[in-house]
Amino acid sequence: MKELDGERRRRSRVHLEFPLTIMYNNLYVRGILHDLSLKGLSCAMEQEIARGTECEVTLELDSGLRIRIKGVVVRSGEDGAIDFVSMDEISFNHLRNLVRLYAEDADVVDDELRIPAFSAMTKD
Repeated sequence: MKELDGERRRRSRVHLEFPLTIMYNNLYVRGILHDLSLKGLSCAMEQEIARGTECEVTLELDSGLRIRIKGVVVRSGEDGAIDFVSMDEISFNHLRNLVRLYAEDADVVDDELRIPAFSAMTKD
């Protein structure tokens, strides 16, 4: 694990800012992404969501690409965070490419893939 800003993190984080939607219990909450890794994200949420709530996050890139990821809320509000639980292979490939593109060292991101972070999402 690496030490970043006094925290122990297992994945490189990149600083990005674009919209996202969090869906839980058939409700939708808008937010703005701040940091992204292969295992989670931090964001500002328009409203509070209870910690531990299972959700699906849709990252909305300017290109029109949508990345959908299942997760769990670990913090809420202006300093919200979601841990990723699972995603399909296509979403993972887009996420990996996005993190690699903005990472200081894309090779470090590739090395992090040797440590499993979550299981594959099953098809509904």
